[in-house]
Amino acid sequence: MENYIYKLRNTVFKKTNFKAFFFFLFFSIVIWVLVQFGKNYKQEVAIEVNYIHIPKDKIVKKKNDKFSVRLNDNGFNIAWFSFLTPSVEVSLEDLEVKGSELIYTLQDHKDTLQEQLDIDLNEVVFLKDTLVVPFSQKKVKKLPIKSNIKITYAAGYSSNEKMVLKPDSVKVSGSPEIIDSLKFVATKELILKDVQKKLEGKVGLDTKGFDNVTLYSSTTNYSIKVEKFTEGRAEVPIEIINAPKNINLSIFPKKIVVIYVVSLKNYSSIVKSNFKVVCDFKDLKEDQNFLIPKLIKKPDNITSTRLNINKVQFVIKK
Repeated sequence: MENYIYKLRNTVFKKTNFKAFFFFLFFSIVIWVLVQFGKNYKQEVAIEVNYIHIPKDKIVKKKNDKFSVRLNDNGFNIAWFSFLTPSVEVSLEDLEVKGSELIYTLQDHKDTLQEQLDIDLNEVVFLKDTLVVPFSQKKVKKLPIKSNIKITYAAGYSSNEKMVLKPDSVKVSGSPEIIDSLKFVATKELILKDVQKKLEGKVGLDTKGFDNVTLYSSTTNYSIKVEKFTEGRAEVPIEIINAPKNINLSIFPKKIVVIYVVSLKNYSSIVKSNFKVVCDFKDLKEDQNFLIPKLIKKPDNITSTRLNINKVQFVIKK
């Protein structure tokens, strides 16, 4: 018996070609898989949705969603979508509004979705008609823009105009309680040194503290005219006001020099009568033997002024 088994093993197994056997087995399996996967199947496929372009006047907490389609396709594509979930971006701009919901009709946006998917949407069935996105309405308000631009002029240059911002305001939106608390939006700090010509440029808005607020613009344009300036002097009389009528008051000096800075083009238009300096007797304190001069009138087109003295001596004559 043992001799028979030994002979059988040495004859049958030696004559069998295992490499050929396994090759044809593998080849048969491949053919079977190709045939099976080449057939069409109906399969439900889930598509992920990411919402973009949220309207600035609306609060949308739902950032993503999904919808399903019934796909009639070959097994290869079905298997592909089983391993990799397809996704699309859906814009929430210009959608139909029903109450407090945005309505995205899938059939109406089929072409837009088709561009993002490797699926022929003409051959699928949408398992729901619409995507519904709840929202709450933001409050919209226009805030003035406050300049935070700091200018240091070159020697002999200045400006007697204010910084011009265009636009000078910006629309913001957010929850009513936050928007009602806002008074203005400042520009980012901008430091300009040694300025000697007209300034023009763009500056960003400072959004610190505006985490839950939407700004409709993030920048503004600024401009300011810069001119050559010079220093001028005008000697004007000192006027005493609010002195009692029953006293004879004498002051020294009787005139004071006003030192001012003005643009070269306006220098010739400045005259002494443009200025008025007074000493108010009511400001006199007990045991004080001097009056304080104050400049109460000056031209609008000068940038800075100072007086050559800050005390005026006086005597009361009996």
